[in-house]
Formats: sequence, C-alpha cells, structure tokens
Amino acid sequence: MTEETETVADVRAWVTRIRVNLPQSVDVRALGVKSKAPFQLLCTREALIWRTEELARNACDALERNDFAAAAILTRAVTENAGLTWLLMDVLDSRKKYTPEKLNNLLMRMLSGSGHWPEAPKPVHVNDGLRKMEGKIPGVQSGYDCLSEIAHPNWAGVAALYSKDDRPNYITHFGRGLRDADSSRGLIINALLGSLGAFEYAYNEISEKMPAFLAELERIWPDDPTGLDAAP
Repeated sequence: MTEETETVADVRAWVTRIRVNLPQSVDVRALGVKSKAPFQLLCTREALIWRTEELARNACDALERNDFAAAAILTRAVTENAGLTWLLMDVLDSRKKYTPEKLNNLLMRMLSGSGHWPEAPKPVHVNDGLRKMEGKIPGVQSGYDCLSEIAHPNWAGVAALYSKDDRPNYITHFGRGLRDADSSRGLIINALLGSLGAFEYAYNEISEKMPAFLAELERIWPDDPTGLDAAP
C-alpha cells in the first residue's frame, strides 16, 4: 500500500497513463485460434480497464471537492475491478485444470454474468476476487471493508462525514469537512492507488501469459504466413 503523503495528483497521473493506453478492440482473427476462451478473457479485461479509468477519474474529481462518500464508493468499485482482473489472471494460470466446457462457462460468467436476468450466466461474486488478491496482497480486504463502511449508510459514511457535535452547547453541526478531512482523504487515496496497482499488475500479467495460452490452442489457420494469427 502507498504512504499517506500520496496526493490526488499522484492518482490522477496514474489514471492519465491508463487513459492514453485504453484498448480499442479485440480482434478474433488476430488471435487466430478456434477456442473462444482467449477472446472471452480479453473482452472482459478490456471492458474492465475502461470501467477502471472512468471510476478512478471520477474518484479524483470527488476527492478534489471533498465529496468523500462518492470518492469511497467509486474507489470501492475500482477495488472490485482489480479483484475480477485477478480472477481472470488466476483462470489463465490454472487453465489446465478446466475442461474446455468448464473454462467457457467460467469466462462467460465473468463476461456476461447477471444477477438480474435469470437466463444469463450467474455472475462471479466480488468476494472471490478480493480473497484472491488478499492471498498475495495482505490488507486488501481490510481496506475494502473500510471503504464499505463509508459506502454504506453506517456511522462512517453518514454522521462521521457530515456532522460534528458541539457537546458543551448541545448542538450538532452539519456540513462537509467538519471532522479530520485529511484522514478521510488519505484513506481513500491509499486504497485507490493500491487498487490501481493491483489492477495494473494483473492486467499486465495476462498480457505476458496470453501468448503461451494461444500456443496451446488449435489454430484457425495452422500455416498462415500473414502473421494475422499473432498473439496480441
């Protein structure tokens, strides 16, 4: 995790780096394999990086306005994105333990899962990703739990953010930043930077490991001399 001396500018610099590298497409023809699994995995990953950039960018905007509830909710969602990306990385690492059908079903749950439409695949639970990250990055779960306290209408997300008691005069005042704003800001910035770091690590690991995965699969054009079936 990062130190509390990190600032919103540090987060925004990271988000800018993500934004200028956002992917524009996943080309099935370029993957060059008959299996749908690489396409499913990459489509989920690329949609996640677009979502991560949007959430983190708006978290920065909220932090600069001292809108800590909004910033915490957005940061919590970035942590969840990192968790799902770690699950994608784990599926890639452990792919040989799945049959093609089970691998397809799992990747479809990540790509098209829904808790609303019964005909859609069952979504992967966010806690699965958090547990996977916690195994390698201790403190992820506790950071997520702190964000959840603010995201939910508990004391930390309601009275602690918007009220302060003047006990000698029996008055409660309401507003933003009445308590230690630096503490709230530091908590969210640390969580946001940590989540972006975890996301970026898993994202890049998938890129590193994808060529070996593609090499194991049946090619669409076994002797294609054009290079169209090269790994991304």
